[in-house]
Amino acid sequence: ERTPPITEVDIGMADDQGLKRPRAEEDQSEQKRARGEEDTETKAEMPFAIRKARGGNGKHVKALTNFYRLRMDHNVNVFQYEVIIKEQGATEFEDDKLGPSKGVKLDVMKALEKKLGSTPLAFNAAPTLVSPYKLKDPESGNEVEEMSLVVDVPKPNEKRKRNFEVKLRLTKVDNVGEVLEECQKSGSEGAAMNNLFHLLTSLNVVFHCGPLLRMIASRGPWHYTRTDKVSISKVSDLYRAFTQNVKFSDLGLVLNFNSGAGAFYKEEPLGVLLRGLGHSQALASGDRNLLQRVSKLLGGLKLKVYFPHTAKEGGKGKTRLPETVKGIAFHEKGERVGQPKTAGDVTFLKRDGEILQKKLRYVAKNNNGGERTEDISFEAVMQSLAELNDKNPYKTCPAEKVQQWFESLNPKDGKVQIDDILDKICPPTRMTKYFQETYGIELRSDVPIIWTGTTKKPSFHYLDHAMVAAGQRKNKADPDETQGMIRNTSEKPKPRKDLIDRMFQNEAKFRDDPVVKSFKLEIHPQMITIENARILDPPRIETEIKNNHPCYAQFRQPGEWDHRGSFHKPIEGLVAWGILVTERSFTEAMVNTFIDLMGQMCREKGIALKRPHVKNISNSRNALEVDLKAFADEVSQRASDAAREDMPTQLIVVFKGPDNAQVAYSEIKRVCDCELGIPTTCCNSKKLRGNFQLAAVKGVVLKINAKLGGYTVRNSEMGHSVNWRVILPWKVKTMVFGIDVSHPAPGSRQPSVFAITALMDRWGHRYLSRYKAQSRRVEVGIPDMEDMIAGLIEDFSQSCMGPPDAIVVYRDGVSESQFDQVLATEVRAFQNVARNLSQTAQFQQNGKGNWMPTITYIISQKRNSTRFFPANPNDASKNGNFPAGLVVDTDIVNPRMFDFHLLSHSGLQGTSRPVYYHVLWNEGNYSPDEIQALTYGLCYGYSRCTKSIGCVTPIYYADKVAERVRLYYAQDCDDFMSDTGTMQSNMSGGSDRQPEAKFIHPNMRQTMFFI
Repeated sequence: ERTPPITEVDIGMADDQGLKRPRAEEDQSEQKRARGEEDTETKAEMPFAIRKARGGNGKHVKALTNFYRLRMDHNVNVFQYEVIIKEQGATEFEDDKLGPSKGVKLDVMKALEKKLGSTPLAFNAAPTLVSPYKLKDPESGNEVEEMSLVVDVPKPNEKRKRNFEVKLRLTKVDNVGEVLEECQKSGSEGAAMNNLFHLLTSLNVVFHCGPLLRMIASRGPWHYTRTDKVSISKVSDLYRAFTQNVKFSDLGLVLNFNSGAGAFYKEEPLGVLLRGLGHSQALASGDRNLLQRVSKLLGGLKLKVYFPHTAKEGGKGKTRLPETVKGIAFHEKGERVGQPKTAGDVTFLKRDGEILQKKLRYVAKNNNGGERTEDISFEAVMQSLAELNDKNPYKTCPAEKVQQWFESLNPKDGKVQIDDILDKICPPTRMTKYFQETYGIELRSDVPIIWTGTTKKPSFHYLDHAMVAAGQRKNKADPDETQGMIRNTSEKPKPRKDLIDRMFQNEAKFRDDPVVKSFKLEIHPQMITIENARILDPPRIETEIKNNHPCYAQFRQPGEWDHRGSFHKPIEGLVAWGILVTERSFTEAMVNTFIDLMGQMCREKGIALKRPHVKNISNSRNALEVDLKAFADEVSQRASDAAREDMPTQLIVVFKGPDNAQVAYSEIKRVCDCELGIPTTCCNSKKLRGNFQLAAVKGVVLKINAKLGGYTVRNSEMGHSVNWRVILPWKVKTMVFGIDVSHPAPGSRQPSVFAITALMDRWGHRYLSRYKAQSRRVEVGIPDMEDMIAGLIEDFSQSCMGPPDAIVVYRDGVSESQFDQVLATEVRAFQNVARNLSQTAQFQQNGKGNWMPTITYIISQKRNSTRFFPANPNDASKNGNFPAGLVVDTDIVNPRMFDFHLLSHSGLQGTSRPVYYHVLWNEGNYSPDEIQALTYGLCYGYSRCTKSIGCVTPIYYADKVAERVRLYYAQDCDDFMSDTGTMQSNMSGGSDRQPEAKFIHPNMRQTMFFI
């Protein structure tokens, strides 16, 4: 019965820590904007829907929100410059992936600021520079639009400096007063919104600059501080963070400010880290597969290598600057290919040997006419030895000995390989021997070696001589860390408001920031109070029909209701079904208890239940497919024998444990969805024990009923008998779509998945879907989108006796910078589909030759930093949040665009997060009250719980479809290294080629298999 995860807990930055699904293009574009980086896309000629009125339905309440008013001198001009940085000596003048790092760019920008003048300038690591005045050439003193300068940046711990050439080009000049005044006028949306976007981008650079330089770490729009640091596991600490974003609203310029948190690695020896992560066995065993997983984990981690021989008593010794680890070193050739290298395997040249190697190659090149060669003659070898420094021990190497070595290599044409003769003169030294003889330190010869540098010039380091560098984010949290984060960050609204205010005053310090002051910006110290927030009434929910009369849900509070009695439409019966147990600790008695509880729950809900066939199997991926197919046949045969007729398997319930759980889950869903065509429900055996047992069984019954065609409740306000209406006074046949794209985690080889769901009835419970796996990180502009839309409209026409007269689309995962592109591609795709279908024979015969439904396109942004706090405690629910139904369409919304915030769920803990909706296209000419009522009503149709959810059901289902489909590719896209385990294996895997299509079984296409 739990509310879906995105609506339960707000933990600030949980999306970026592996607790939720990976961030999509929506988040990347919002991050760019918050940092002040532009995200340019193809602009459309289609105008956005404009707000014509404000909503008025519901109870009026007063709310505080985490926005702060900004006051800015309207006479200020904002100059934005493009910056290109190149280190002197580079071959091309461009800032590419091989260019300066983020830290170096910031050092260059600080040096550039000093060279240009004393007034503080705003900049980021993009890099972009913003100035309140036009820059002057330091030499001539004249204002220029382009200039090229050379700046010096000291190398850390070294006396020498690095020289960088910096090119500046003026790209945009905005007068604050003119831009804001133009945005208030009607009929100027296109150019005015474009200029406003540029101004907001520049102002975000201004607010991003100070924290970027002061905080311990900055990632995306978030800035981290060690204040109130908390340990959440053996290897990680929780750092508090904040983010800010400048927006344009009814009140003018406002600053959205929010708190968050992130998990960071502790600064400790690498061996301690790996033991804390549970990899001691892998290091001790030398098992190749286990070490490859550890190598993948280490890839990209920054370490400080320290030298124990320089340590004074009680210390660790001198350290190098942090270096990026590529992973564990593996043998790349020979009999031990793919095996890990150890300290006993690594050899290297001492300093004198490196000097000789360079001299040999230098002389060989000169003797070959200036062309590089790997061959060398005996005379060239002796010349190289003679040219060495007098202090080099190899200078006095006897010529007779060199002659013997040379002849032993069987020279061809009087020459041998340089490396071969080098091995004879100065054999490489083993790491273990070197440390023992030079420093008296004994290294274990069985400990794996890590490597840094490049594949051409790697550096090898002993595992216990590496220290994890400070300030490194932990990208993926384990269950214990997840619990620790939730425990320390799920503040109730009052503490959360106090935390935001405290971080705004004490950590961000924008009011004292010299860069902010240079742009004549003033910030009000108090949060904005919204006087006209409203709480909408919940829709009427029919739970069942008794004596031909509907029974309506009794709400415990808005967004939660009790469901006693039968389902509104229970499935006829569950006859041919079985239970697979993949966890050994789940005993026969536990299985029988589950069956008894499930029988009791099914009888209460009106479902006839036969006793299932039960079997224990292994959860090994290799055996799962065979076991599942055999089990499905057994279930069908037993049911057919009992009923004396052919009974195909209806359902398989799987009990799985934590061991190898994700691998087993992916394989179960792939085999049953794509090959067998049998619905499955997987249960975590941990939840079927203890106090949550009855709730877990109820959740299983809810899912089974939806998967097999039943529905729990129906929304009586979304349709009534024969009248088609979504929300009064809409009396036309309406089809609702949900669209989402699910992206893989960074470095994963899995594809992105584009998913569409569509409502197939007027009661808001039956949805069908289409999907397409595609190249990674593509959000807008899907090639097969029109075919998927057309297929769903045809299904709707068959189900509802004709095509829809109105289409409402909810689209998730799109940022404001992509709105134009969505209008240009996706809205037109719906128009093209309607135009093409109206010309088909089926539509011509039904008198729909001129069919063209009205299209309404609404963008949903779940990941936003807006929070609301009750100004009056009497307006709050038990946990301190506003009750479900809060809607805000004044003060902090755009004065021209059709947007609103909706808090549609009752949060369980923490501070609830609203969803931000933008109506981009409104051919139906719907009013704000109608759109808001429809959106809120659609949050009450989720089949897996008796609560409203945090976003509209079509989008939530589309997200579920996309996540399910990505599981089908898990076996083909293992995120482990190849068997050879070479150095380059740690690069982020996978190409951007189009993935192979994987289709679900025909039996599943007309079902809600994704529940």
